Amino acid sequence: MFLSARLTRSMRGEETDMTISKRNSLYAVNVIIPLVCGLFIYLTRIESNFLSSSLPGIRSVLPVIRYPILIKNFAADFLWAYSLFFCLRLTLGDLLKGKYSLTVIILAAFVSLLVESLQIANWFPGTFDPLDMVVELIAVAFALLISIFIERLNAFYSGRCKHE
Repeated sequence: MFLSARLTRSMRGEETDMTISKRNSLYAVNVIIPLVCGLFIYLTRIESNFLSSSLPGIRSVLPVIRYPILIKNFAADFLWAYSLFFCLRLTLGDLLKGKYSLTVIILAAFVSLLVESLQIANWFPGTFDPLDMVVELIAVAFALLISIFIERLNAFYSGRCKHE
């Protein structure tokens, strides 16, 4: 019954909520998983940091891991900026009516660079590193590529449903 109603709406050329909800689900996954992975990295690092000292109960039950230098120094920042892009895309995307790319890129890059810059004056916890800024910009660019892939996948399946 549900499938036939969906196909009937698709044949009439109506936009189905099914493809939009799948797209938004993919965006949500691209927000949540990187945040959880970044949190795990911060909480399991050997070195103490703002996050691990703020959540000592959680840190006490997690293993302590000696990460390679690239993961220790850059992975969490990459994951955070990547997640930020998808969070902005998810919340602002439909309001911008298809012109989200440039706005979301600029906003994600600006917030990433601002947070990193605030670490210079110790207004934000962390250690300033110019390489972090480069990593965060790469993360935003990578997130844009994944977002374009999701949009094209969504368009492909939407078009296929309309023609069936």
